[in-house]
Amino acid sequence: MNRLIKAVKEGSISVACLLDDVAVNNSKELNLTELQKDIEHIQNQITIIENELDPFTVAELETIKNEEEV
Repeated sequence: MNRLIKAVKEGSISVACLLDDVAVNNSKELNLTELQKDIEHIQNQITIIENELDPFTVAELETIKNEEEV
């Protein structure tokens, strides 16, 4: 589960950085190589999330959530 949480956080940070880069730079200054690397990193994090969630069902996730609340 730690890998899942880390992937979500990394993906979120990568999206924020990517959006910041796009907002700051005008289209002539955008480095497409860097943008591609950022997008690939985000895709890798999403793949980790998919793989970590795959064995779980919604019911199992609800059980984990309920156990953590107690």
